[in-house]
Amino acid sequence: WAGTPFSLSANMAVSQNSRNQTISITLPTVVFNVSRLYPFKRKERQGKERWYEKISMQYTGKLTNSVSTTEDKVFSKETLENMRNGIEHSLPVSAPFSLFNYININPSANYTEKWFFKRTLYDWNPVTNQTDTTRQHGFYRLYNYNFSVSAGTTVYGMYDFTKKNRNRKIQAIRHTLSPSIGFSYAPDFTNQKYGYYRTRQIDSTGRFTTYSPYAGNAYSVPSGGRTMSLNFSLSQNLEMKVLSKRDTSGIRKIKLIDELSVSGSYNFLADSMGLSTLRVSLRTTIFKNFGLNLSATLDPYRLTPQGQHINKIRLPGRVV
Repeated sequence: WAGTPFSLSANMAVSQNSRNQTISITLPTVVFNVSRLYPFKRKERQGKERWYEKISMQYTGKLTNSVSTTEDKVFSKETLENMRNGIEHSLPVSAPFSLFNYININPSANYTEKWFFKRTLYDWNPVTNQTDTTRQHGFYRLYNYNFSVSAGTTVYGMYDFTKKNRNRKIQAIRHTLSPSIGFSYAPDFTNQKYGYYRTRQIDSTGRFTTYSPYAGNAYSVPSGGRTMSLNFSLSQNLEMKVLSKRDTSGIRKIKLIDELSVSGSYNFLADSMGLSTLRVSLRTTIFKNFGLNLSATLDPYRLTPQGQHINKIRLPGRVV
């Protein structure tokens, strides 16, 4: 809809294999979007922008219905029973602001809700020594959410070679650093209070396993495991100015390092080895039309001769 934040897309698809007479149908997939809104922004602003005016939110709603079957069963009751469908709502909210005019803070929250219309329950039958399967139809609402906050800034350093001699070939070198740090949290949705997962007996020996009654639907079930982690990264580049007769200004910029970055995270809830691997990447331009990308993953923990990790940090020349 032109002039509004609303948009809608829909499609239907059929894929047919004449060799084995299988057919996959998507009927339909609908996506409704509301682009970024600033609900607290004043229509006629006077003075500086206030912090709450930067609060923004978006919305995405999805609906899908699909099934895979054979040609002779397209209109059968079995095909209707096996349809994978559902509705998903996604609502991200963010509120960026600046601290001391140099540090950018971005707190955010993401809320997702899923609507399913069937679930499958499994119960062990001690009489038949088999698992009984029960399919129930109804309205089932599942939700999940997470929170995060990040802080970042940019620091510039420059060395000017023209202070003593303005005709030097290298005029200046500039080094740019962009550090960032963030914190994120998500609860454990495998907890029994949410009801998204259940335990069931799988054989006569009394073994149990965990499953989700909603796993057969169109959208994934909220994942388990409470997470509380600290994320960090450092990105930098290096460039210089040189005298050049080819440029009209007489000065040409050369990028020595387009980007050199390192990033990782630390999980506070991990029993041990909470520090993640460190990801390092380098991107630079060697010639005008020739670039070079390098990447590496560094494991901070010590390995046993058998290749197993142990909870000891390995630093250059020592083990902590």
